[in-house]
Amino acid sequence: MDTGTDGLASHDELREVIVSSGANLPRDLDDDTSLIRSGLLDSMALFNLALWVEERVTPGLDLTAFDLSAEWDTLRLLRAFLTRHGKALS
Repeated sequence: MDTGTDGLASHDELREVIVSSGANLPRDLDDDTSLIRSGLLDSMALFNLALWVEERVTPGLDLTAFDLSAEWDTLRLLRAFLTRHGKALS
């Protein structure tokens, strides 16, 4: 999958992950389009996204300690979350 030069997931990779989890995203989705509060992500898509994120964040990070509707509501916010909590690159 395509990653940005900073090693983080790109817009296209995040979109692919979300679509593969069953979400029907609009073609004009941008980095600031609401995903959760708008209802674009249903509970199953959010669960699958959480599994994907868990593989990319610091081990032991408790995702239930975060308000995901605030932290992950847009691709921009999700990338910021991954920047703050992502595994260190080797």
